[in-house]
Amino acid sequence: MAISFELRRRIEAMARQLCDEAGEVDESQGVCWLDAVENQAIEIADALAAEVMKRQSADRAAVEEATCPECGQPGRCRGTRERELITRRGPTRIVEPEYYCPGCRRAFFPADQRARG
Repeated sequence: MAISFELRRRIEAMARQLCDEAGEVDESQGVCWLDAVENQAIEIADALAAEVMKRQSADRAAVEEATCPECGQPGRCRGTRERELITRRGPTRIVEPEYYCPGCRRAFFPADQRARG
């Protein structure tokens, strides 16, 4: 994904605000100042990545219909369920719809099918 100029400007503004709120970096862990700054930036980036994934997955939870990956029959939505995913940024929790197939009695997640597709 290419980050637009406007989005980059908003990220810069958010970074200034977060730096002001976080205050001075903590060098008490025996690391040099630049390592401490990098550690703080990584922690903020990881939290932001997890929040973006959570919000994007919630938007996809509005799947209207899904077919069973086992038998192809229409599934019934049983509501949403929170799951932990292991991502490149580490573990994160997302909310997604869970479906049930009345034919073969199998629970499934449409997002799993899209990921394999």
